[in-house]
Amino acid sequence: MNNPVAAADAFLVAGLFAAGCGAIFGLADMRSRSSRALALCLIVLGLRLQLAPLELAADSRHPLLLAGLCRLMEVLVMLSGAEWVRRVAETATRRLRGAINGLLRASQILVLVYAGLALGYLWLAPADATSGLPGFIRVRPLEWAVFVPVLGSGALLAMIAIFMLLITRTDPAESIRLRALLLAGPFLYAGLVVRPALVPALVAVGLLIVLAGSVRYLLVLGRRGQFMSEFLAPELTGLLRQKGMDKLLVRERRMLSAVYCDLRGFTAYTQARSTEEVVALLERYYAAVGQAAAEQGGTIKDHAGDGVLVLLGAPQAHRDHTERAVRLARALIERVRPALRELAPGVGLGVGVASGVVTVGAIRGAGRLEYVAVGPAINLAARLCQHAEDGELLLDAATRQPLASELANCFEARPPETMKGYGEPVPLYALRGGGPA
Repeated sequence: MNNPVAAADAFLVAGLFAAGCGAIFGLADMRSRSSRALALCLIVLGLRLQLAPLELAADSRHPLLLAGLCRLMEVLVMLSGAEWVRRVAETATRRLRGAINGLLRASQILVLVYAGLALGYLWLAPADATSGLPGFIRVRPLEWAVFVPVLGSGALLAMIAIFMLLITRTDPAESIRLRALLLAGPFLYAGLVVRPALVPALVAVGLLIVLAGSVRYLLVLGRRGQFMSEFLAPELTGLLRQKGMDKLLVRERRMLSAVYCDLRGFTAYTQARSTEEVVALLERYYAAVGQAAAEQGGTIKDHAGDGVLVLLGAPQAHRDHTERAVRLARALIERVRPALRELAPGVGLGVGVASGVVTVGAIRGAGRLEYVAVGPAINLAARLCQHAEDGELLLDAATRQPLASELANCFEARPPETMKGYGEPVPLYALRGGGPA
């Protein structure tokens, strides 16, 4: 590549490629400290490549200043690359973490030594330091004797640290990028010693290897996110995809209905059955409740042993949340309960429904987010469920009052009952014909 314009264009393309990859990696995984270090490494590498045509130009006005700036940028690329690996090492097992961290710190110290030697060389021999040699290798014997052992030792220590990371237990996604770095490293380091015409091609090959590893890394993270979404209610997952995390983090007061159900005779069942049978029953129970809740647009808020809390009105608002809650509760008594009794004859089901103003939204705690619903209606639904016998559906006055007359007439008033946490007896209504059968 003897054409100066073509050479400058090659460096420009390679630089934009490197900086673009760095920006994409950083923006795609901003919360990861390791990804931020990798992004810095690639962005600075891209800027360094942009300066290469100016450094190599014969008519450069400030060759010493430009050469010094280029050496410092090379040093920053190597330091941030080692820092990326060091941050990945934070996920490794404790047994090797200290040794890996020590190797990477030693590698970074050697890079700083290289920086001091390079700047000293510019000061002591500016003519040699700012001019290259013809041929495949553009490094003088003195430069080879002084710089290569320092940089080579630093690279060797970093490679040993990476190998140790790959053989120990660490984040599998990061291991993909580390293997890509091992393959790309020789191409990137070769750019320091070969003639300038080959540098863009070598860097491009190295970047393609890093890019391939990073794409696989992001695919693994995506599969993890898809798997973790299964721990959330489908309604929460849908809201997260459509509106983003900010929508979930906003806490707001909602008028909604809460449906709480739990099993009767479950303790006796667990004592007489194996854990596999108990888990199998719970799976069938959760699936049946989830299907009934989905039919009414309900959101499963909690599975707590044999208890399940369903929200009607959050995160998706429903103007007819009381009617939806009652239809869901009746489905639990009339469909889910008989199906459970076929599987486990001694197991029954009780249901409580309450309505009112509830605060909903995500809160941070114990290093994770939790979607919460806080308000008297949630507590009252649980209390009503506790008071319901097998086959009974109890609801409060706030739920019955807005119901259409046809649906409201399905419930009969019961004498108010004293419940834990309530100073006065609580008025309640029961589904006609409900109770043990």
